Amino acid sequence: MGCCFRKRQVEGAAELTERDTAKTGGTSGQVKKSEIVDGEVYLPHQHKPDEAVHFGVRLDDVDGQHVLSETVENSLARDAGIHDGDVLVDINGTNIEGRQVQYLLDLLREEVKHRLLLTVKRQLDEDKHVFVWTYFKVVVKENQPEVNILYLTQTDEDVMPWINVDPSQPAEYEWVGPPIGSYDIYIDETTSHYLSLSNNNNRGTVEFVSKHNPLTCTFYKYIFVGPGEPENGIVVVYSLQKYEQSVTVDALTTPEAKANSDADPTIGVTDFPLPKTGTTIPVDPRFWYQKENADNGLFSLQSVEQNGWYVSKSTSGDDATLSKTAQYFKIVPS
Repeated sequence: MGCCFRKRQVEGAAELTERDTAKTGGTSGQVKKSEIVDGEVYLPHQHKPDEAVHFGVRLDDVDGQHVLSETVENSLARDAGIHDGDVLVDINGTNIEGRQVQYLLDLLREEVKHRLLLTVKRQLDEDKHVFVWTYFKVVVKENQPEVNILYLTQTDEDVMPWINVDPSQPAEYEWVGPPIGSYDIYIDETTSHYLSLSNNNNRGTVEFVSKHNPLTCTFYKYIFVGPGEPENGIVVVYSLQKYEQSVTVDALTTPEAKANSDADPTIGVTDFPLPKTGTTIPVDPRFWYQKENADNGLFSLQSVEQNGWYVSKSTSGDDATLSKTAQYFKIVPS
Protein backbone atom coordinates (compact mmCIF):
# COMPACT_ATOMS: atom_id res chain seq x y z
CA MET A 1 0.00 0.00 0.00
CA GLY A 2 1.66 3.19 -1.03
CA CYS A 3 0.84 6.79 -0.81
CA CYS A 4 2.36 9.58 -2.68
CA PHE A 5 4.12 11.72 -0.18
CA ARG A 6 3.75 15.32 -1.08
CA LYS A 7 5.12 18.38 0.69
CA ARG A 8 2.90 21.02 2.18
CA GLN A 9 3.14 23.77 4.73
CA VAL A 10 1.22 23.83 7.99
CA GLU A 11 0.98 26.97 10.11
CA GLY A 12 3.53 26.85 12.91
CA ALA A 13 5.12 23.73 11.49
CA ALA A 14 8.27 22.98 9.60
CA GLU A 15 8.14 21.27 6.23
CA LEU A 16 5.58 18.47 6.25
CA THR A 17 6.27 15.13 4.68
CA GLU A 18 3.56 12.59 3.98
CA ARG A 19 4.53 9.07 3.02
CA ASP A 20 2.63 6.48 1.16
CA THR A 21 4.80 3.51 1.64
CA ALA A 22 3.92 0.87 4.18
CA LYS A 23 7.04 -0.36 5.92
CA THR A 24 7.63 -3.82 7.25
CA GLY A 25 8.47 -4.12 10.90
CA GLY A 26 11.60 -6.20 10.45
CA THR A 27 12.60 -7.61 13.82
CA SER A 28 9.47 -6.28 15.50
CA GLY A 29 6.89 -8.99 15.99
CA GLN A 30 3.97 -10.30 17.98
CA VAL A 31 4.16 -11.74 21.47
CA LYS A 32 1.79 -13.14 24.03
CA LYS A 33 1.01 -10.52 26.63
CA SER A 34 2.28 -12.95 29.24
CA GLU A 35 5.72 -12.78 27.60
CA ILE A 36 6.26 -9.03 27.39
CA VAL A 37 9.57 -7.58 28.60
CA ASP A 38 9.50 -4.85 31.24
CA GLY A 39 10.39 -1.42 29.91
CA GLU A 40 9.82 -2.27 26.26
CA VAL A 41 7.02 -0.66 24.26
CA TYR A 42 4.22 -2.81 22.87
CA LEU A 43 1.11 -1.80 20.95
CA PRO A 44 -2.28 -3.55 20.70
CA HIS A 45 -2.62 -6.36 18.19
CA GLN A 46 -5.18 -5.52 15.54
CA HIS A 47 -6.90 -8.92 15.65
CA LYS A 48 -5.68 -10.85 18.73
CA PRO A 49 -6.54 -9.29 22.11
CA ASP A 50 -4.29 -11.74 23.99
CA GLU A 51 -1.24 -10.67 21.96
CA ALA A 52 0.71 -7.44 21.59
CA VAL A 53 2.90 -6.02 18.85
CA HIS A 54 6.52 -5.34 19.78
CA PHE A 55 7.29 -1.72 18.82
CA GLY A 56 11.04 -2.22 19.06
CA VAL A 57 12.10 0.46 21.56
CA ARG A 58 12.47 0.95 25.33
CA LEU A 59 10.82 3.68 27.39
CA ASP A 60 12.53 4.77 30.61
CA ASP A 61 12.36 7.61 33.09
CA VAL A 62 15.65 9.52 32.89
CA ASP A 63 15.78 12.52 35.21
CA GLY A 64 12.02 12.95 34.94
CA GLN A 65 11.90 12.66 31.15
CA HIS A 66 10.36 9.79 29.17
CA VAL A 67 13.32 8.71 27.06
CA LEU A 68 13.09 6.27 24.14
CA SER A 69 16.21 4.17 23.61
CA GLU A 70 17.62 0.89 22.31
CA THR A 71 15.64 1.23 19.10
CA VAL A 72 15.81 -2.07 17.24
CA GLU A 73 17.07 -1.90 13.67
CA ASN A 74 14.24 -2.33 11.11
CA SER A 75 11.67 -2.10 13.91
CA LEU A 76 8.23 -0.54 13.83
CA ALA A 77 9.57 2.29 16.00
CA ARG A 78 12.22 3.11 13.39
CA ASP A 79 9.59 2.91 10.66
CA ALA A 80 7.41 5.34 12.62
CA GLY A 81 10.26 7.86 12.73
CA ILE A 82 11.51 7.28 16.29
CA HIS A 83 15.21 7.85 17.03
CA ASP A 84 17.33 6.77 19.99
CA GLY A 85 17.33 9.53 22.60
CA ASP A 86 13.97 11.00 21.58
CA VAL A 87 11.92 12.18 24.57
CA LEU A 88 8.25 11.18 24.44
CA VAL A 89 6.20 14.25 25.39
CA ASP A 90 2.67 13.69 24.02
CA ILE A 91 0.47 10.70 23.22
CA ASN A 92 -2.47 11.46 20.94
CA GLY A 93 -2.02 15.18 21.48
CA THR A 94 -2.12 14.97 25.29
CA ASN A 95 0.93 15.98 27.30
CA ILE A 96 2.24 13.15 29.49
CA GLU A 97 4.55 15.11 31.77
CA GLY A 98 4.56 13.61 35.25
CA ARG A 99 3.02 10.31 34.21
CA GLN A 100 4.62 7.11 35.46
CA VAL A 101 6.45 5.03 32.86
CA GLN A 102 4.46 1.92 33.71
CA TYR A 103 1.20 3.80 33.18
CA LEU A 104 2.40 4.85 29.72
CA LEU A 105 3.55 1.35 28.81
CA ASP A 106 0.18 -0.07 29.89
CA LEU A 107 -1.66 2.67 27.98
CA LEU A 108 0.28 2.02 24.78
CA ARG A 109 -0.17 -1.74 25.05
CA GLU A 110 -3.83 -1.85 26.06
CA GLU A 111 -5.70 1.39 25.39
CA VAL A 112 -4.55 3.17 22.24
CA LYS A 113 -6.19 2.55 18.88
CA HIS A 114 -4.59 1.10 15.78
CA ARG A 115 -3.92 4.70 14.74
CA LEU A 116 -1.53 6.47 17.08
CA LEU A 117 -0.12 9.99 17.32
CA LEU A 118 3.22 10.25 19.12
CA THR A 119 5.14 13.45 19.77
CA VAL A 120 8.82 13.35 20.63
CA LYS A 121 11.26 16.09 21.53
CA ARG A 122 14.45 15.63 19.51
CA GLN A 123 17.67 17.40 20.42
CA LEU A 124 19.45 18.46 17.23
CA ASP A 125 22.43 20.07 18.94
CA GLU A 126 23.23 21.74 22.23
CA ASP A 127 21.00 24.74 21.56
CA LYS A 128 18.42 23.40 19.11
CA HIS A 129 15.53 20.96 19.44
CA VAL A 130 12.35 20.21 17.52
CA PHE A 131 9.10 18.38 18.23
CA VAL A 132 8.40 15.55 15.80
CA TRP A 133 4.78 14.47 15.29
CA THR A 134 4.27 11.03 13.80
CA TYR A 135 0.74 9.79 13.15
CA PHE A 136 0.67 6.20 11.99
CA LYS A 137 -1.28 2.98 12.06
CA VAL A 138 -0.08 -0.54 12.74
CA VAL A 139 -1.56 -3.28 10.59
CA VAL A 140 -0.85 -7.00 10.58
CA LYS A 141 -0.59 -8.55 7.13
CA GLU A 142 0.20 -12.22 6.68
CA ASN A 143 1.09 -12.37 10.37
CA GLN A 144 3.64 -9.55 9.96
CA PRO A 145 3.17 -6.16 11.71
CA GLU A 146 3.67 -3.10 9.53
CA VAL A 147 3.65 0.65 10.11
CA ASN A 148 1.86 2.96 7.69
CA ILE A 149 2.75 6.59 8.33
CA LEU A 150 -0.29 8.80 7.85
CA TYR A 151 1.28 12.13 8.73
CA LEU A 152 4.77 13.25 9.74
CA THR A 153 5.91 16.76 10.59
CA GLN A 154 7.96 18.77 13.04
CA THR A 155 7.34 21.99 14.94
CA ASP A 156 9.45 24.35 17.01
CA GLU A 157 6.98 24.24 19.91
CA ASP A 158 4.91 21.50 21.55
CA VAL A 159 1.73 22.71 19.82
CA MET A 160 -0.28 20.11 17.94
CA PRO A 161 -0.54 20.86 14.21
CA TRP A 162 -3.73 20.51 12.21
CA ILE A 163 -4.01 17.01 10.76
CA ASN A 164 -6.25 15.71 7.99
CA VAL A 165 -5.17 12.30 6.74
CA ASP A 166 -7.99 11.74 4.26
CA PRO A 167 -8.93 14.85 2.26
CA SER A 168 -11.25 12.66 0.15
CA GLN A 169 -13.65 12.64 3.13
CA PRO A 170 -14.50 16.35 3.43
CA ALA A 171 -16.96 16.06 6.31
CA GLU A 172 -15.71 13.24 8.55
CA TYR A 173 -13.64 13.37 11.72
CA GLU A 174 -11.84 10.78 13.81
CA TRP A 175 -11.06 10.81 17.52
CA VAL A 176 -7.33 10.28 18.03
CA GLY A 177 -7.74 8.23 21.21
CA PRO A 178 -6.62 8.18 24.86
CA PRO A 179 -5.22 9.47 27.14
CA ILE A 180 -7.78 12.12 28.02
CA GLY A 181 -6.51 15.14 29.91
CA SER A 182 -8.62 17.25 32.27
CA TYR A 183 -8.49 21.04 32.05
CA ASP A 184 -9.74 24.28 33.53
CA ILE A 185 -10.84 26.93 31.02
CA TYR A 186 -10.91 30.45 32.40
CA ILE A 187 -10.49 34.14 31.76
CA ASP A 188 -7.52 35.42 33.73
CA GLU A 189 -8.48 38.86 35.01
CA THR A 190 -8.40 40.49 38.44
CA THR A 191 -10.94 37.82 39.34
CA SER A 192 -10.69 34.58 37.38
CA HIS A 193 -13.84 33.52 35.53
CA TYR A 194 -14.11 29.75 34.99
CA LEU A 195 -16.17 28.22 32.22
CA SER A 196 -18.86 26.14 33.91
CA LEU A 197 -21.79 23.93 32.95
CA SER A 198 -24.84 23.49 35.11
CA ASN A 199 -27.86 21.26 34.65
CA ASN A 200 -30.88 22.56 36.54
CA ASN A 201 -34.10 20.64 35.88
CA ASN A 202 -32.57 19.30 32.68
CA ARG A 203 -31.96 22.83 31.39
CA GLY A 204 -28.28 23.25 30.70
CA THR A 205 -26.50 26.56 31.20
CA VAL A 206 -23.04 27.64 30.08
CA GLU A 207 -21.64 30.41 32.22
CA PHE A 208 -18.54 31.83 33.87
CA VAL A 209 -18.15 31.56 37.63
CA SER A 210 -15.63 33.12 40.00
CA LYS A 211 -15.32 30.04 42.22
CA HIS A 212 -13.98 26.85 40.69
CA ASN A 213 -16.22 23.81 41.18
CA PRO A 214 -14.54 20.60 39.95
CA LEU A 215 -17.94 19.03 39.21
CA THR A 216 -18.92 21.76 36.76
CA CYS A 217 -15.61 23.36 35.73
CA THR A 218 -13.29 20.40 35.05
CA PHE A 219 -13.39 19.59 31.35
CA TYR A 220 -12.03 16.53 29.59
CA LYS A 221 -10.52 17.22 26.18
CA TYR A 222 -11.25 14.92 23.24
CA ILE A 223 -9.06 15.66 20.20
CA PHE A 224 -10.12 14.96 16.62
CA VAL A 225 -8.44 14.96 13.23
CA GLY A 226 -10.23 15.72 10.00
CA PRO A 227 -11.21 18.48 7.59
CA GLY A 228 -10.92 22.18 8.15
CA GLU A 229 -8.48 25.00 7.65
CA PRO A 230 -5.02 24.76 9.28
CA GLU A 231 -5.16 28.37 10.44
CA ASN A 232 -8.28 27.63 12.54
CA GLY A 233 -6.49 25.27 14.95
CA ILE A 234 -7.17 21.71 16.07
CA VAL A 235 -10.67 20.24 16.52
CA VAL A 236 -11.67 19.40 20.10
CA VAL A 237 -14.66 18.61 22.27
CA TYR A 238 -14.59 19.77 25.91
CA SER A 239 -16.86 17.75 28.16
CA LEU A 240 -17.51 17.06 31.83
CA GLN A 241 -17.80 13.48 30.60
CA LYS A 242 -14.92 11.21 31.60
CA TYR A 243 -13.73 8.73 29.01
CA GLU A 244 -15.72 5.47 29.14
CA GLN A 245 -18.04 6.76 31.86
CA SER A 246 -21.65 5.96 31.05
CA VAL A 247 -23.93 8.81 30.02
CA THR A 248 -27.56 9.04 31.09
CA VAL A 249 -30.25 10.19 28.68
CA ASP A 250 -30.58 13.58 30.37
CA ALA A 251 -26.86 14.19 30.86
CA LEU A 252 -25.85 17.66 29.68
CA THR A 253 -22.08 17.70 29.74
CA THR A 254 -20.74 19.48 26.68
CA PRO A 255 -20.98 23.01 25.24
CA GLU A 256 -22.41 23.19 21.73
CA ALA A 257 -22.98 25.97 19.24
CA LYS A 258 -26.67 25.95 18.36
CA ALA A 259 -28.06 27.30 15.12
CA ASN A 260 -30.84 29.86 15.44
CA SER A 261 -32.96 30.42 12.35
CA ASP A 262 -34.22 33.81 13.56
CA ALA A 263 -31.02 35.30 14.95
CA ASP A 264 -27.35 34.70 15.63
CA PRO A 265 -26.33 31.23 16.85
CA THR A 266 -26.22 30.64 20.59
CA ILE A 267 -24.23 28.44 22.93
CA GLY A 268 -26.02 25.63 24.74
CA VAL A 269 -25.36 22.32 26.47
CA THR A 270 -25.77 18.80 25.20
CA ASP A 271 -24.62 15.28 26.05
CA PHE A 272 -21.42 13.70 24.79
CA PRO A 273 -22.22 10.16 23.63
CA LEU A 274 -19.39 7.65 23.39
CA PRO A 275 -20.00 7.07 19.64
CA LYS A 276 -18.27 10.43 19.27
CA THR A 277 -15.06 8.63 20.25
CA GLY A 278 -15.00 6.72 16.99
CA THR A 279 -14.33 7.23 13.31
CA THR A 280 -16.22 8.72 10.35
CA ILE A 281 -17.94 11.27 12.61
CA PRO A 282 -19.79 14.05 10.74
CA VAL A 283 -19.35 17.70 11.64
CA ASP A 284 -21.07 18.35 14.95
CA PRO A 285 -22.17 21.35 17.06
CA ARG A 286 -19.99 20.00 19.89
CA PHE A 287 -16.82 20.53 17.84
CA TRP A 288 -14.60 23.57 18.50
CA TYR A 289 -11.45 24.81 16.84
CA GLN A 290 -8.87 25.44 19.54
CA LYS A 291 -6.15 27.87 18.50
CA GLU A 292 -3.28 29.27 20.52
CA ASN A 293 -2.37 32.94 20.35
CA ALA A 294 1.40 32.88 19.86
CA ASP A 295 1.78 36.30 21.49
CA ASN A 296 0.34 35.40 24.89
CA GLY A 297 -0.13 31.61 25.00
CA LEU A 298 -3.90 31.93 25.42
CA PHE A 299 -6.51 30.03 23.41
CA SER A 300 -9.67 30.80 21.47
CA LEU A 301 -12.55 28.38 20.88
CA GLN A 302 -14.34 28.82 17.55
CA SER A 303 -17.35 26.73 16.58
CA VAL A 304 -16.63 24.30 13.75
CA GLU A 305 -20.26 24.14 12.66
CA GLN A 306 -21.05 27.84 13.24
CA ASN A 307 -17.84 29.05 11.62
CA GLY A 308 -16.69 32.50 12.69
CA TRP A 309 -18.41 32.38 16.10
CA TYR A 310 -16.35 32.12 19.30
CA VAL A 311 -17.02 31.26 22.94
CA SER A 312 -17.06 34.53 24.87
CA LYS A 313 -18.23 35.99 28.16
CA SER A 314 -21.29 38.20 27.89
CA THR A 315 -20.56 41.90 28.22
CA SER A 316 -23.65 42.27 30.43
CA GLY A 317 -23.24 39.34 32.80
CA ASP A 318 -21.65 35.97 33.46
CA ASP A 319 -23.39 34.00 30.73
CA ALA A 320 -21.30 32.39 28.01
CA THR A 321 -22.25 33.57 24.54
CA LEU A 322 -21.09 33.29 20.96
CA SER A 323 -19.35 36.32 19.54
CA LYS A 324 -17.82 37.30 16.22
CA THR A 325 -14.82 38.52 18.22
CA ALA A 326 -12.51 35.89 19.69
CA GLN A 327 -12.00 35.85 23.44
CA TYR A 328 -8.85 34.23 24.76
CA PHE A 329 -8.72 31.81 27.67
CA LYS A 330 -6.16 30.09 29.79
CA ILE A 331 -6.57 26.33 29.33
CA VAL A 332 -4.46 24.53 31.91
CA PRO A 333 -4.36 20.96 33.27
CA SER A 334 -6.62 20.48 36.28
